[in-house]
Order: sequence, then structure tokens, then C-alpha cells
Amino acid sequence: MPPFAAPLRPFLLALTAAMLLGATSGTAAAGAPDALAASAVLYDRVLPLARLEQLDGSPGSPVVDLARFRQGLDEWRRASLVTPVQADWAALASAARAAKRDGVVALAFLDLAFERVRPGAIESGALRMEGGRPAAVSADALAPARAFAAAALTPRTYHGAGVTFCADAAGFVSSDGPPARLEVDFGDGSGWRVLAMGERVRVSYGRVGPRVLSARVTRADGTVAYSRAAFDVAALVTPAPDDTLAITASVPYLGQFGTGRAFVYLAPGHTSIMNPVVAVEGFDTDNSMDWEELYALLAQENLIETLRADGFDSIVLDFADATDAIQKNAFVVAELVQQVRAAAPPGATLAMVGASMGGLCSRYALAWMESQGMTHGVRTWISFDSPQAGADIPLGLQYWIDFFASQSTSAADFRAVLQRPAARQMLLYHFTTPAGTTGQADPLRPALLADFAAAGDWPALPRRVAIANGSSQRATQGFAPGSQLIQYSYSSLLTSITGNVWAVPDGASTRVFQGSLRILFSTTSQNVTVSGTLPWDGAPGGYRPSMTELDTTAAPYGDIVALHPAHCFIPVVSALAIPTNDPFFDVAGTPNLAALTPFDAVYVPAANQEHVLITPESATWVRNEIWQGVLGVPEDEQPARANLSAAAPNPSRGEVALSFTLSRDGRADLRVYDVSGREVAVLASGPRSAGLHEARWDGRDARGDAAPGGVYFARLVTSAGSVTRRVLRLP
Repeated sequence: MPPFAAPLRPFLLALTAAMLLGATSGTAAAGAPDALAASAVLYDRVLPLARLEQLDGSPGSPVVDLARFRQGLDEWRRASLVTPVQADWAALASAARAAKRDGVVALAFLDLAFERVRPGAIESGALRMEGGRPAAVSADALAPARAFAAAALTPRTYHGAGVTFCADAAGFVSSDGPPARLEVDFGDGSGWRVLAMGERVRVSYGRVGPRVLSARVTRADGTVAYSRAAFDVAALVTPAPDDTLAITASVPYLGQFGTGRAFVYLAPGHTSIMNPVVAVEGFDTDNSMDWEELYALLAQENLIETLRADGFDSIVLDFADATDAIQKNAFVVAELVQQVRAAAPPGATLAMVGASMGGLCSRYALAWMESQGMTHGVRTWISFDSPQAGADIPLGLQYWIDFFASQSTSAADFRAVLQRPAARQMLLYHFTTPAGTTGQADPLRPALLADFAAAGDWPALPRRVAIANGSSQRATQGFAPGSQLIQYSYSSLLTSITGNVWAVPDGASTRVFQGSLRILFSTTSQNVTVSGTLPWDGAPGGYRPSMTELDTTAAPYGDIVALHPAHCFIPVVSALAIPTNDPFFDVAGTPNLAALTPFDAVYVPAANQEHVLITPESATWVRNEIWQGVLGVPEDEQPARANLSAAAPNPSRGEVALSFTLSRDGRADLRVYDVSGREVAVLASGPRSAGLHEARWDGRDARGDAAPGGVYFARLVTSAGSVTRRVLRLP
């Protein structure tokens, strides 16, 4: 959530002019003379965070990312003395999303004329002010300028081996109308290509990584300008889903029906849903994630493909608005469950994984369905680093974003996200206007908790599993309560800016935000001090590198310094729903943790990890829980996939025998796992002929050490699918 769009340096004359000319956030200034600027755009009316003068059309002009492109467009609109007939960012963004759904990356261009106040014009009287407005302008008071910038409105692709680009007339925002000629070098080695408006161009990249798209425009007057745009090839190929289901909730929330799409990705050999695993997306801040982004998240550690190889069909739910109320999207989950059950074979059960906010939506959906006497058929429900007891974004950081939102489109965007229903429902502490003196949740949060309670709080029928990304060993995020997190200050003769952030304290009264902006003799400032808070910011938990993102984003004046890289986002005690006010609760040292949590099984790493990161360890946990869920189905109801006999003898202190049958020649993989999902022994791996095969486990691990007593799982994977058997080893 970076607050500024691009690297910037102090520009004091522009600040002086902006102050004298009346910086504005809107359209034409009342009474401003139309002849003040030939372009009708006086750039000094706004703080020039995008530094449009740097984008002068020269071949070596800076590479533009999407945030800087948008910031520049916003500044040009606000600097205009008349209402621009073009430059509607909302329309551009909407068109880009529509193009993305068609598999097309939309390109956009800014070719903007504007004026700047010449150095010394105000001091010499060339530009006079009357009543705070420009009253007279001599011929040399203003300097004409022009900026040219290109951007990929979808800044990355997951189909780099074959990606389609397109530009249309609405995406070419110009002071003079359409260009005479537009050319683009897509960075694929093919050089410059002429791009006609509305034309689709197919491009192939040979490797993943960042690219630079170069644009060259020839204007009607014959002048030529260049721009360079950032673009990322995140993947060369992403498999397409086998089907996409349109989901509309049957039950409204506050009079509105939630909607979404479910991407169906079948296991090899399946022509319809046979053995479903439903994954529910989390909090998508700008609702930009489609199948490609969701697949990339689930493909961490090859999890989704491994589950497919196991014979599971993946159904991935994408909410139309993942920032809307959790209850509204929960009814979308409930509708999807009913559609999946209708499509699957009679008696089939399903596993469900809710990541982040998806764990809340799925929890409410299943609990509500049970309260209504509806059958959901979910045998295993996995909550993956979900804020079951609340999420944390440092309160001081929220006030930082709120304070600078008037200067930056990025900060304004994130402030809008913080104000969306789902964010207000999840955050333990939420900023207020005016600022309060204690950390408090938004009123939507207790309302959500009341709705959970009315639905029974938790689903009772599935096996309930929680996976956390935070530390079980009480590891902090590297700072103490009340520590300073962000240090930002700049001062000159005419300008002074401060933006400091501290972590919330552990009860004591502490300042969490200090912000000020002075231009000449006008100062805006805010100080926020709170007390009585719990120190969530540095607690063990799945973290977000928010402070690092601020640090690596150059500010317009001075330097933003992150004194610590990340903060707790989902506390461990929240992910496990432990009823405690101790953010540093001793998870590992609690002997009967199961008695304190509503979950049947919990998995917590030793160290803090980034929120919803899938590691080899957590991927194994997920797979193991899904396998155990299948074991919970009666033997005669299990899908016929692979044939593995029960272990004999079982239980045993010594060697056990297992046999499996292959209906045709092929690979067979038989391994033993412990209850944490750790691989213990490989009993068979490689090609096998059709027929009966036997394997033995001597009770030892791969190092030859005797495995301790306990429950183990023997799992067979073949081309026909997989099956798991429980093995009890006696001490």
C-alpha cells in the first residue's frame, strides 16, 4: 500500500506556485481566466507528485509503473482550469478489467500538454495575484511543457508464452486528439510494431521476469515522443479451468444478493466433479484477482497440481466484491456448496479450504447452513491463516494513510479499502474521524460477531482444522510495543513534512501517529495518541511487509524510513481462535491446547511467515488433512480409485505388510507419513506391472531410526488416483 506513485525530489518553486495559485482537488477554479494557460492546465495548481515534467518524451525518460501513470492522470485532471472531456480513470480501469476477462492486456497512453510557472515569475510580477487568484499574466510568465506516458493497465501476465495486447481510442488520453502513428516494442525481441487502435497484438515471451514496454508516438504535427512502461511476466503458461460457474446467492444480505465465479479444475481423467475440494478466496483489495492470480497462489509448492494428482477436483471461488460484507459473501459460499453437491456423485463429500477472509466466509456459510437444517456435505473444513478473532493493521499506519490520502491516489485507494465493510468487520483497531484516544474496532465488527453467534458460531459437522502462519514459539515481529515503525521527515525554508508511525502500546498512553504538512504559512497537522490497547502490531502472527513497501517507495520530499520491515497481520491466537487477550499466548507450551480452541486440529510453524504463504510444511498439512477427511468416509462410499489393503498386523510394534493392486501397468508410489504430514518412509516408487504387489514397513524412518509409537498413514498414489490407510504403531 505505497502512498506515493513514483520517485520524486523536492521542487520548491512548484510548491510556492501551488500555494499561491490555490491548489485544488477538483475541476475548474471559479473565476480563473481561460487564457491563463494555453493548454488550460496549470500544473502548479497541484503538488507534482508524479513529476510529469520528467516524462518529457525523450528516449531515456523514466520507466513508468501503473501507480505513477494513474497519479499523473489524476494530477493533470486536478490541474485543469476546465473540466477535461477525457481522462476518466474509473472508465479506463473498468475497460481494462473487461479486457482482462477476455485474456487481453489493455494499454493506455497519456499525451498531455500543460504549463508551468517560470522561475521568478511571481517574484518579478509577471504573474500577479489578486484575492488569491492569478489576475494578470505576461507573455513569459508560463512555460509550456508536454508529458508522454504509457502503461499496461494489467501490469503482469501469467500467460507470457502467448499474451495479447490491445489499445483503443479511449485509452489514448491526449490534449490534441488521436496520434498520427503509434508504435510499441513489447520487449520480446521483435522490435517496433505499429499498433492501430483496436488492434490486438499477440506477443510471446521466452522466460519469466520483468519487461519494459517501449512506446513511440508520432503526433499530427510530426513531433515524436517516447515512453517506457513496466510489465511483469509472472508465468509463461497457466492452465485454463475446465469450467466457470456463475454463482448468485439465493439469500440476500441487507437486501443485496452476493455474486461470484467458481473456477472448476478437474483431476486428470475426470469429466465432471467427482471428488471436490473447494477453495474460498480472501480479501482481494481491488477485486483484480481472476483465475490466473488464484491459481498462482494455490500453485505454491505445487499444491493444487498435487491435489489433482491425488484425484481431487479443485473448485476455486472468486467473489465479485471480496471487500463487501462477510455475511453477503458467505451466502455466495453456501450457494456454491449446493451447486457442487448437485454436480458431484450421490453421497460424495467435499473438503473446503478458506484462506484469510475466506475462512470467515466459509465458517459463516457452513454454520448458517447447519442452523437452517441444510446439508452441506463438508467433511473437512480448513481455515488457513484466517482472522477468526480479528486482523491487525497498525493503527498509526492507518492514520498515516488517511493523512496523506489527499496527496496520493495510492494512499487514497488504500484508505477506501480500509473503509470497505469487510475491512471494518475484521480489523481489531480501525481509524476514526476524528481520531479517538483508544484503539477500537469499527461498529461493524461486533455486529459480525453477533451474526456468527446467531448462526451457532462454528459449523459442528465437519472436521475443523486451523493452519497459522505465525510463530508457535512466541516470536515477535522484531519490535516492542510502542516502538517507532516509520520515520519520515523533510524540512526546508518553505516546506516541512512529517509522517511518523509508532506501534500501539501495551496499555500505556503512546503517540501512534504524527503528521504535518506546511507549505509557506499554511500548515495541516495531526497527532494521534492512544492508550489501553493490546500490542497486536508486534505479536506472533502471519505478517505483512507494509513498512518495507513504504520504505522502498520514494517519497516526493525526503525519505520514508521503515525502522522495522513488517507487522503482525493475523495473530496466531486469532488464526487458532484462542479466547485470550494475550497476543503472546504460549501456544507451544500449552499442554491441552485442544480444550481452548474450537478446532479439532491446529498446525503452527516455529517462525513467523508471510500471511497465506504456503510452505512445504503447510502444503503437507493441507494434503494430510484432506486425506484424513477421506478416511472419515465409510469404506463402501469411497470413490474407487486405487486399491490398497489395510496394514497387517495393525496395530503392531514391528513390521507391517501392505498390498496393493494395479489394474494396468503404471507408476505406483507408496509412502508412510506421520500425523503432521512429514514423510517417514518410501515403500514403493516407480513403474509396476498390473496385478498384486506387496510392500513392508519395518517401522523405521529413512535414516534407519525406529519411528516412535503413534498414528501413521500409508498412502498409495497411482495413475488411477490415491488411497490412504491408517497404521497404528505401538510404543
